[in-house]
Amino acid sequence: MDFLQLAKDQRYSVRKFKDQAIEKEKLDLILEAGRIAPTACNYQPQRILVI
Repeated sequence: MDFLQLAKDQRYSVRKFKDQAIEKEKLDLILEAGRIAPTACNYQPQRILVI
């Protein structure tokens, strides 16, 4: 799948949220992906808050 196809056909915006807890293992994977993701020009100006 190329980016244009993804941008046109596969993206969506979530407008409803469930009042359901996320499993710790899934949350840990999401946070790890955010932690190791590259930043613009390697400035690394990110903060991750889990509420």
